[in-house]
Amino acid sequence: MYAVERQQMILERLRANGRINARDLSRELGLSVESIRRDLITLEQQSLLKRVHGGAVDIARLVIPEPPMAERSKIKTAEKERIAAVALDHLPDSGVLFMEAASISVMIAERLPSDRDFLIATNGLLVAQALSALQNVEVLMVGGRLRHRSMSTVDDWALESLRSLHLDTAFLGSLAYSASAGLTTGDAADAAVKRLILGIAEKNILLAEAAKYGAISVCRYGEIEDLDMLITDDSLSESAREELLEYGLEIVTA
Repeated sequence: MYAVERQQMILERLRANGRINARDLSRELGLSVESIRRDLITLEQQSLLKRVHGGAVDIARLVIPEPPMAERSKIKTAEKERIAAVALDHLPDSGVLFMEAASISVMIAERLPSDRDFLIATNGLLVAQALSALQNVEVLMVGGRLRHRSMSTVDDWALESLRSLHLDTAFLGSLAYSASAGLTTGDAADAAVKRLILGIAEKNILLAEAAKYGAISVCRYGEIEDLDMLITDDSLSESAREELLEYGLEIVTA
């Protein structure tokens, strides 16, 4: 197989899957990893992909846009519903639970069991609204500037409110996550809140669809090793799973 043929195959895989693993591709094609890496360098020089640790990601997945909250609930709905259902199995027995402003958090709020009491802090307006209908939940609404795209509170007031709390378990969302770039989002104010939560919660659980893995957005707010658990759907590739397990992350599949 000529180099140009390999490179065309690489691009086709990227368009279909969003990312490729150099070792997986070398085994499949019967070529050395070094040959695949040289192809990736050539394609990156042509601005056709972005090399990351272990492989490459589709250039179209870099700096991905953040859809408004009203649109998020319509994206990957089945996967989000499964993730929300599994997340219920990891609710803390006591202490303060934090639910970040995210469409999956709203789904969890709508499914909370009524047989025990919860103390839940959130910076999500829609999350708080869903929780307000439950008599067994005490809601701590984080103040701050309302960021309309995510319907979340951010900036100094939000950060000061969060610094006064001790969080036992945090359910977090993410616009994008990868082994190479860590946890990223599209807004600096949103990133500041996420970064603070990662630092004050005893246990951090990321709720994210597998389709978000390998994507990279503008603002980096944390590393994979800052997380204790990932709850994702069953389309996460084996190579992605292996990459994440290297960081000691517990992965739960919905």
